Amino acid sequence: MRRLLIFMCLIGLQFGLISISNAGGWATTPITKLPDTIVADQIFQLKFSVLQHGTKPTNGLAGNPIKPELTVRHVASQQVKTFYAQQVGDVGHFQSSLQLPTAGEWEISIIPLPFGNIEGEVYRITVQEAPAADHNWWYMGIAAGGLGLAMGMGWLIKRISH
Repeated sequence: MRRLLIFMCLIGLQFGLISISNAGGWATTPITKLPDTIVADQIFQLKFSVLQHGTKPTNGLAGNPIKPELTVRHVASQQVKTFYAQQVGDVGHFQSSLQLPTAGEWEISIIPLPFGNIEGEVYRITVQEAPAADHNWWYMGIAAGGLGLAMGMGWLIKRISH
């Protein structure tokens, strides 16, 4: 019975040490600035903070700077793109330039490496279609025709007056 008690204490201690080793080393990544309108194939800036333990802005752990990795996934097509962010301004503030090729719903997740593969928030954004290219070149034809007519009339008037 004594051996069983010692064995159970060792197992409990082992699980306790495992849970302690996984404690800490986490951060949240709230988005601080997102444009009102995001258009397909146009670059936009995404600004966010890295908060150690959800409260304290941080640029990294001792001698190990944060390198935030942004993964964006198109909900309908499952297309995935990866972007990286740079620290800008105050401690814990980061920015990334993103360009999403397709309109629709996209999900953004931010992993503040080296804090590890944490399950962070997933943000959902809507990307609008890029406006159709303006193919109304007919007015250029009218302008070119008018210019040609004016030059022809000028040449004719000059010819008649001499």
